[in-house]
Amino acid sequence: MSNNNAANELFTVIKTIVDNYIKNRQIATFVNGTYNGSAVLINERLPIPMSMIMGNMKNKLVSGDKVVLLRNDGGQEYYIMEITGKPYVTNEGADHG
Repeated sequence: MSNNNAANELFTVIKTIVDNYIKNRQIATFVNGTYNGSAVLINERLPIPMSMIMGNMKNKLVSGDKVVLLRNDGGQEYYIMEITGKPYVTNEGADHG
């Protein structure tokens, strides 16, 4: 086998490894789900436990709420970006006069 063939084979193996890594890596992305009282269901099948969900709206969730989550790079943490159809209130109870 010539050096050129060996180099091409090595390149092909490296390319395959990199392609598989990229396909299987869970990069940060937005996902939609529904809170069922104990977890957020993604695609009505994949439950995301509340221990993996962060954000100041976490304690405002009511069963049936639709949410938009930001899945952190790696998929081990989710952040609530929005409770769809619910206004987000800041300074709740503060005097606005």
